[in-house]
Amino acid sequence: MSLFKKATIRHSLFIILIFIVLTTLRLLWLAYFLPSSSQPIAQEGIFDIRDQALNDKEMLHLNGEWLYYPGLLIDPLNTDNNKYPRLFEQSIRTIPTRDSEATTQRYGTYRLKILLNENAPKDNRYAIRIPAVSTASTLYINGELAGQSGKVATDSNNHKGQAAPYTVYFTNEQPEIDLILHVSNFDTPASPIIAKRVLFSSAPAMAHHEIITDLSLTTISVMLVLFALFSILVFLFIYRKPIVLLFTVGFLLPLTDELITYNRSILAWLHLDYVWSFKLSSIIYLGSAFFFVQFLRILLVKYRNAKCLQWIFAIYALGAFLTVVLPIDWLYTLNPLFFILYGVSFLYVAALALKEYLENQKQSSVFIALTAIGSTNGIIWGFIKSIYVIDIPVYPLDYLFIMLGFSGYWFKHFFENKEQINQLIAKLQTDDELKDEFLSSSSQKLWDPMNKMITLGQTIYDNPNNKLADDDKQNLKLLIDIGRSMSLTLNDILDFTRLKDGNLHLNKKNVSIQGVIYGVFDMLRFITSGKQIQMNSTISKTFPNVVADENRLIQILFNFLYNAIKYTNACSIEISAHIDNSLVVIHIRDTGLGMDDEIQSRLFSPYEQGNENDDRIGLGLLVSKKLIELHGGTLQIHSVPNKGSDVYFTLPLAEESLNEEQSYIEQEDIFSHVEGNTPLNIVEKQFKILMVDDDPINLTIMRSLFATTAYAVTTVTSSEKAIKALQQEDWDLVIVDAMLPYISGYALIEIIREHYSLLELPILLLTARNYPEDVYTGFAHGANDYVTKPINSLELKVRSRALIDLKYSINQRLHLETAWLQAQIQPHFLFNTLNTIASLSTIDTDRMIDLMHHFGEYLHASFDVRNLQRVVPLKDELELVRSYLYIEQQRFGELLNSEWDIDETINVEIPPISLQTIVENAIRHGVLKQEQGGTVCIRIKDFQNYVAVSVIDDGVGIDPRKLEELQSGSYSTSSGVGLRNTDLRLKRIYGQRLKIQSTLNEGTTITFHIPKN
Repeated sequence: MSLFKKATIRHSLFIILIFIVLTTLRLLWLAYFLPSSSQPIAQEGIFDIRDQALNDKEMLHLNGEWLYYPGLLIDPLNTDNNKYPRLFEQSIRTIPTRDSEATTQRYGTYRLKILLNENAPKDNRYAIRIPAVSTASTLYINGELAGQSGKVATDSNNHKGQAAPYTVYFTNEQPEIDLILHVSNFDTPASPIIAKRVLFSSAPAMAHHEIITDLSLTTISVMLVLFALFSILVFLFIYRKPIVLLFTVGFLLPLTDELITYNRSILAWLHLDYVWSFKLSSIIYLGSAFFFVQFLRILLVKYRNAKCLQWIFAIYALGAFLTVVLPIDWLYTLNPLFFILYGVSFLYVAALALKEYLENQKQSSVFIALTAIGSTNGIIWGFIKSIYVIDIPVYPLDYLFIMLGFSGYWFKHFFENKEQINQLIAKLQTDDELKDEFLSSSSQKLWDPMNKMITLGQTIYDNPNNKLADDDKQNLKLLIDIGRSMSLTLNDILDFTRLKDGNLHLNKKNVSIQGVIYGVFDMLRFITSGKQIQMNSTISKTFPNVVADENRLIQILFNFLYNAIKYTNACSIEISAHIDNSLVVIHIRDTGLGMDDEIQSRLFSPYEQGNENDDRIGLGLLVSKKLIELHGGTLQIHSVPNKGSDVYFTLPLAEESLNEEQSYIEQEDIFSHVEGNTPLNIVEKQFKILMVDDDPINLTIMRSLFATTAYAVTTVTSSEKAIKALQQEDWDLVIVDAMLPYISGYALIEIIREHYSLLELPILLLTARNYPEDVYTGFAHGANDYVTKPINSLELKVRSRALIDLKYSINQRLHLETAWLQAQIQPHFLFNTLNTIASLSTIDTDRMIDLMHHFGEYLHASFDVRNLQRVVPLKDELELVRSYLYIEQQRFGELLNSEWDIDETINVEIPPISLQTIVENAIRHGVLKQEQGGTVCIRIKDFQNYVAVSVIDDGVGIDPRKLEELQSGSYSTSSGVGLRNTDLRLKRIYGQRLKIQSTLNEGTTITFHIPKN
């Protein structure tokens, strides 16, 4: 025989042994309370105990034949001469009654005489316990009212059912006791019956019996209440899951069921009628039964999710529903089925538990078997009690075994897990070291290909010539953002490894937190796309500096803001700061999703995410916390779910005040501008460089690197001053620090790019970090190149010179731009014009001469050297347009009409060959596309702050897709160069683009505004 079979037999014998022990205890309990075989039986309404004396422990069961008067409530005070027993046939009923039949008699009277021992004391006290009679009863002893349950009546209006047991104590001086029990039942279809035993004894014996019953019920109640309280404590301090609170309710349901079973009168305080009291007790019974099934199922491991259990749960739910909606007549029929459901479902789960115990044969499974056997024993004896009408006090030992099994299982399971945990701790410590080493090496290897992937994807995304569908382009953008997020993860891993090894060192200096904050705001724009998120800072301009590593301060703020943005789609983020005992306290408040206590408890655990869908590895906040501590500060987080979070940390305050530094900055600005205003003969040989940095020391150092004979350097300390300088002069290079207050360097670059292209004005970005997110943000906003801090003087000079040389080459290209526009005069236009002149020479020489005159003016205006200038007088441009329109009207005759609507006394300048280009576009692509031709209107209107120039045609209009392309500025290769070049020049000079309105088959209006200085 195999060892497995031997073990199975051994465990099977153990199960049988436990079952025998429980059965033995149940039989002993039953034997203690059952009456002795010598007790008399009532015969024909008489219970004769004259030959025996009552002791203080024995309980007599008034079983046997009682007189019953159906349809009659006899008068308890006049029983001897009462006429009703003679008029109505009396019957005999055996108590307790096994069967209940439907009858038309809804009320009646039970009567029994007890003949006492003549030697019994005359003032002896007795007690009688009447069980739950369906559904109302009133007890009279020797003609006097002794007790009642509900209200007995001869009609349904006055009847009130309760079906609660009650005990009465009384003193009897007669040799006999006359019991009259009035009963009525208008609630159920059955006749009024006594289904349980009526107890009779001396008062001390009844008190002893009730004490034992109360103690048993109290024992069960204490056990269930303790486990309910235990479940609450587990929920509060260990395991915050709803299933724990359900267990709390589950332990209270059996307690309520036991209390109702013992004494139904506890439902009286609800003031429910009998029907709803019955339904409520039935639902509580079903709930407690379902709990016990669920309770035992939780202990299972292998069979916990068996399909049959799902059907059982569904049947329980159906039973509860039927209990509520069905009438009580039907419920009386279904009630036995509910008990069968409970028994079958529980026995099924108990069988699974025993099967799992025999298969696993673990020590912890012994307690599962103990729980299953205790529950099964209770079910079996429940059937026996219902079949044989055994009425014994509440039995607590089954509950005791169930709770011992449940507690033992979890304690044993706890110690087994603890032993496993101790074994795993050592292994995890070793694995943790290997994991950190692996992540560090892997991150370094992944860094380079990741950056290449991001760069390649961005190149494809920015390429205006790609033919990607809108969905594909959006997916490519998403892919790029995911790649950037992954690069942040790689940074976190490397920094976390350095922090654990103690290899991360800080380069502390005085840092302006305002500049860092606004720089980080712009760095994070790539993840705020599509979200309604507002980021702002309330830190004043006079707020002092902090002592920090600028690189790491950027990283700290970036991580905090990244998390605030990541977990919400709409919120506001505000950064504020105040001084507290030589420390600067920086608050980052958001109105986002917030965090509950469970998430906050694991925020600073390595590789933990607050959200399961987070694509980062869960190190950002931990790294930030460690970096803050390296700076000598602390980090705190206060968060409320669905209201937002407040992350605040401290940094050391810089020694010098901002006011002193501000004064130095102003002097620096004045000195810089004086240097920039050098004599003309020197400036013509110098390249103009604009430097923007909020740190005057950095500006002084950078300016000293450029020789004054070759460069004219102007330094400013804010973006606002840089914008003014850009409006006043032309520059060859702008050097911008990324971290500037209020308008960051990134935002300043974006403003510059609204007026100057990458080739027209190069920008060199100064960044504290060489991380991809910093570099990408700079290039995305329009920087040409970047230099990281601390600045290498040779690198700064070489990169600056390269950009200036690029600018010089581009300037030469820009000077040839107008000549290139002039070259747009297509050969077929010249050829057609000459053909028209030749034709007129034989038809109308006057028209020929006039056409040649306008043609000459057109060529002269087109190739005028003044067109190389940035702008020309409006009248010169109008002369060119008139000449062009005259030529075209001579060619096409009635197909082309022109209208002029120009306000007088307009004296402005516009870019050369801009209006003519728009008019030519209206004629070629609008009017002449129609067979009947059309009209072109040139409208120039004078307004207070600007002059509006419009070209209106009634041609074929522009296709909506083409119009959308023109309005977005994303010109394709098929768009031509005329409108595109004009649009770009207007944007560069005035900061405004062409406004195009068009309707198919109705016409097009193109407008631009010329601001007045």
